[in-house]
Amino acid sequence: MNDLKNLKSENVKENIKDKSKENIDLNIPEIPEAPKKKERITLSSPGISTDLLDKIKKLEQKNIKVVLVNCERCKEVIPVPIPKNSIKKSELPVVPISFIHKNSRRKDLHCITLYVDHDFDIRRQRISDVILDLD
Repeated sequence: MNDLKNLKSENVKENIKDKSKENIDLNIPEIPEAPKKKERITLSSPGISTDLLDKIKKLEQKNIKVVLVNCERCKEVIPVPIPKNSIKKSELPVVPISFIHKNSRRKDLHCITLYVDHDFDIRRQRISDVILDLD
């Protein structure tokens, strides 16, 4: 019984040291990780074109993992090359990866930020505009 109490107190101490003083003072709970999506875009998903398959083959390498994402702005499935080390070596459980691209008509430059777990599953995504400093 004492071992269980000690284990619980150690877990509480570890959780507390990860929180900021402000969060502890205000008793703010941690933000939970986003759940994994049940539906995943794969090579066998309907609507995957041969052009997309060719792009994937060109991008994928030993140290690069290509994930497929449905860009809500382009309304297209795009391949995103992710260096494997950037995910595997990260201490974060969900790693943000930003990918700048254009739609298929080569217009509308924008960025998609993917939050990728260590299994290379996309937990969430965000779209943003890209503003370039041309000076």
